[in-house]
Amino acid sequence: MLRCGSGFVLAMLIVSTARASGLPWEVWESPSRFATIDAGDIVLERSSHCLDGCRYDRSNRGPEDPADNPYPLRWLYRDGDEVVVFDERGPGAITRLWLTTGFGVSTCIDPAIRVRFYIDGTPTPALDVALAALFDGSTPPFTTPLVADRSQASGGYSSYVPIAYAQSLRIALVGADNGGTNPCTGNDERLLWFQIQHHRVTPDTAVTSFAPGQDFPAWSAFLAHAGDDPWNGMLEPQVATSTLNPGSTIDLASQTGLGWLRGIRLRLARSAYADVDLRIALDDEVAADVPLADFFATAPGTTIPARGVLAGEGADGWLYAWIPMPFVESARVALAAGDGLDAPVEIESALAFDDAPVDATVGRYAATLVDTCVSGRSFDIYAQRGAGKVVGISARYRANGVVDRGYLEGDERAYADDMTAPLWYGTGIEDFHDGGFYFDGGAYALALSGATEVDPDGSDVTAAYRWMPSDALVFSSALRFGIEAGYSPIAPVPMCARTVVHAYMQARAAVVSYDRFEVGDASATAHGYAPPAGANCGPLSATFEDEPPTSRSATVCRWSSGSSRFSFRPIALAPPLRLRRIFDAGEGMPGEVAGTPAADVIVNGVVAGHFPPAIANPARRWQQQEALLDAIAGDTLDIEIVPEFSATASSFSESAWELRGGWVDPIFVDGFDSAAGNAAN
Repeated sequence: MLRCGSGFVLAMLIVSTARASGLPWEVWESPSRFATIDAGDIVLERSSHCLDGCRYDRSNRGPEDPADNPYPLRWLYRDGDEVVVFDERGPGAITRLWLTTGFGVSTCIDPAIRVRFYIDGTPTPALDVALAALFDGSTPPFTTPLVADRSQASGGYSSYVPIAYAQSLRIALVGADNGGTNPCTGNDERLLWFQIQHHRVTPDTAVTSFAPGQDFPAWSAFLAHAGDDPWNGMLEPQVATSTLNPGSTIDLASQTGLGWLRGIRLRLARSAYADVDLRIALDDEVAADVPLADFFATAPGTTIPARGVLAGEGADGWLYAWIPMPFVESARVALAAGDGLDAPVEIESALAFDDAPVDATVGRYAATLVDTCVSGRSFDIYAQRGAGKVVGISARYRANGVVDRGYLEGDERAYADDMTAPLWYGTGIEDFHDGGFYFDGGAYALALSGATEVDPDGSDVTAAYRWMPSDALVFSSALRFGIEAGYSPIAPVPMCARTVVHAYMQARAAVVSYDRFEVGDASATAHGYAPPAGANCGPLSATFEDEPPTSRSATVCRWSSGSSRFSFRPIALAPPLRLRRIFDAGEGMPGEVAGTPAADVIVNGVVAGHFPPAIANPARRWQQQEALLDAIAGDTLDIEIVPEFSATASSFSESAWELRGGWVDPIFVDGFDSAAGNAAN
């Protein structure tokens, strides 16, 4: 815990230090931007996960019994000859696009499938290319190192090209349905698994929209680093040569005052990686106490060393980490002998510090190690309250007591900010790490992802890593990040996982609840709730998409024309404002008609935010959405929800509304101060 003076020192810095500039995903700008926690940024995942909890995470029906996958289409909706996979309103950016295709083994992408990007409401696509062209390096800026195909990413296709938009983005596919002959498979199936990470930012954020041919030289240069500082800090390191004896601890470097630990480089025998612990203390709090093998994602017997942009083992044999770690008063880096170290080991070290200012918007860094085995339930790898973001994960996975690679089938699920429905709902462990089909291309190591060991038959270990600098998992008040064990809740696989999560945290929540109401009780009357004429309001008992599914019985109002109105009168307001909605997504048909249309949020007569359309889900009807709103003056918010009805989304619904916003107590301005943060909560 910090001493009392620390909060005062940091508060003083706020006066003279400008907030890290740029957009949330532009982390190549500076280490401060990378460590910034921005409550005006929500990072979501849109994926092809199974809508009713089954094991068939993909876009089309495969050879399974239709009864086992009743809703095989995962498009948002169909519009003429196009199937729409993504439709977002307001400013933001896609920062990760992953997919794989095939059945049991990855294949090429059918060259007849085309992808179209409609940006800012234009009737013609800004980009219309073969889907494969997003990953094969033929279409700038979709080139290495921003993209990888299945030969480079072990069965997966990934793009980290930032596709920004000022007003809206719609992504449609043509020729992606089953039918005819797929030349890549020889049958009529076009089975696409996909994940899309995207940022939703406040409506007043100035965003320059993506344009075809746009280049990203700074981002490309950042990702081209593997071993040296991606921010090119040119910092003079503290260099030492030491001997670590069994049962002992040695200090490598320390710093007092305010600044950043910017670089860690170590060279020692790889055979000792698992038996030497890296210990980092920042402001007298433990930031890491993790074996080198886990921290740098490179075990002694690894097939290929990690070559991540932020950590790994370089071609010169040096372990490296360029994760910015801010501190206010002190930093200390040490190595400790683990229980398995039975002989002295020689260590060369080079530690880089930076005395750059520490902005109040950055979080405290910590690496969290979890080592667990489960028989078949989901398990958490990270759980925190407060505000923060997860920026990297390395892990070792294996089956437990069985020979079965099905442990890699587990979907990741992130529950953020006390929402019941997952903010991220993935399609499998190898998919999360950018690979495909149990990493069927073997071991690989790229700047943002890799599999350093690949289990050939279910009797061994799979080791993988993923760095998320531009697609961090952001939370404003709480996060629970877990992984499903096996194919599905009814087809589990006993497994073990040893994970390290790299994250930035502030102890105090950045966003809190101001007020909420249910449309079916007295709280709605108190908020002046009025659905449009002709609305159908009645009870609904259904479940959310979480596992195990949470049941909810409540009133829901549905309508196909008009708008609803209500008011909030909070005691105080602070940006960023967020409007959360619980609704029924059971109308429509998955892949054909959306479960709810897009809608404008009009506050005090002015459009202040937007809700995107949502996929229909007759199996798990309850869904949640959260819209970021413009800053609003005054103490009354008169709100009108105006849906965008169309043939592709004809029914809007609402069951509960909640207004959330920034912390309003001006005393607690120090996100580093754990005592203040805990008192505030």
